[in-house]
Amino acid sequence: MRKVWPALVLAVLLVALVALWTHTKLNSPGAPDAVNEAAEGRKVFAHYFPPYPISIDNRPADNDYYSRNYLQIQGEGGKHAAYGGWLRDRPLPRDPIKGADWRVADLRHEVRQAKAAGIDGFTLNIMSLSGSNWDAALNLMRAAADVGGFTIVPNVDANASIASESPAKIASGLAQLYEYSSAEKVGNQYLLSSFAAEKKSTEWWRQVITALERDHNVPIQFMAVFLAPTDANMKAFAPISYGFSRWGGRTVASVANRPDDAARAHVLGRTWMEPVAYQDARPRSGAYAESNNTETGRAAWNKAIEDHADFVQIVTWNDYSESTQIAPSVAHGSVLLDISAYYIDWFRNGRPPTIGSDHLYLTHRIHKYAASATSGIDNMASTLGGASTPPRDTVEALAFLTSPARVKVSAGGSTRTFRADAGISTFTVPLVPGAVSGKIVRDSAVVVSVVSPHTVTASPVVQDFQYFAAGE
Repeated sequence: MRKVWPALVLAVLLVALVALWTHTKLNSPGAPDAVNEAAEGRKVFAHYFPPYPISIDNRPADNDYYSRNYLQIQGEGGKHAAYGGWLRDRPLPRDPIKGADWRVADLRHEVRQAKAAGIDGFTLNIMSLSGSNWDAALNLMRAAADVGGFTIVPNVDANASIASESPAKIASGLAQLYEYSSAEKVGNQYLLSSFAAEKKSTEWWRQVITALERDHNVPIQFMAVFLAPTDANMKAFAPISYGFSRWGGRTVASVANRPDDAARAHVLGRTWMEPVAYQDARPRSGAYAESNNTETGRAAWNKAIEDHADFVQIVTWNDYSESTQIAPSVAHGSVLLDISAYYIDWFRNGRPPTIGSDHLYLTHRIHKYAASATSGIDNMASTLGGASTPPRDTVEALAFLTSPARVKVSAGGSTRTFRADAGISTFTVPLVPGAVSGKIVRDSAVVVSVVSPHTVTASPVVQDFQYFAAGE
């Protein structure tokens, strides 16, 4: 034994050194160049909303449906004119794709975008069992299967028309989705999720599950996503559920004031899926939540990590009508996805990733909150979800640094310089009309330079309370 012991110690040390080298190599800065494999059981999903694909009609971006209708005050026959148009942002444009399967090609692209950031799959909002949104659901299942290594969780929206269908009909439709290899499994059972689960009775959900299992041979584990995860709702749904989640708030205060939901779920022997959202602004509702640049999103990630949630649902991947999207878009490029990649790695592996290169992300609105629109449409207020967080006018610089440096932030011609340590730092300056830019300077050399393509105006045409972003 004495002769074996030194060799054993050497082997253990060698394994540890290889593991440390691998961790250092694989992890990068705010947006990891490569994402580590997930820790056992911890997965991150993003909520996919079918009405807003990359392209609706496969036309050139300057004349496609988004440009002609959703982003215009008088678009779609003027039915959204009262609030300045249906949307304020859109997916990054692309050139028309030749071939009949351009919709599936777009979905494959979205799957690859999400997968590259470390997202494990989409929770797919199912609003109906026919029409374009249902077709998109089938196409997404196919696209994820084509790409591989990425799964889809059907998410029955109890606030949509599908909730008026019989459990048997819903089960029959869902069974088509579960035929694809991309359907997410828990062991040998398929995962079924929900939106606003409490809007239907536990008996109704039980009938859906039973019909899937009995009539279609699809064994189910159910994730009940609540609008209000009260003790009563959790206890009522526990007998039919594998896990719970909440849709979640969109302000720093709403995140901070949430209880330890993961612990509550674990007491009942159920898993917990923590919601992560960066912002929420809804022109049609005349309301937005003050998310304080990226502060709300970062707080939500920290809560998921600190409370040891079993899963995360990013809310959302692409709901442009509520400005919750993290998918690459005109308004924020890939910045929110890049930031998410860092926290996804941290959540999945239980430790902060090594920052391998410097990154700087700028977020800001394109007008002050009190600015009046030249169109005369001033309908937005920071009251979403009863939010009490006051609005603010700030440019935020979020820096991921390999070593100490100076961060310079310019807004409207005025520049401030901050000293920052290695790691993650945030700095804010007042939002004023004009250009927004930032730099990371180390040893008198500019190592990162970012110029926002979004100019701050004193006279917006319509109110736009989403946060725009730029970064490198």
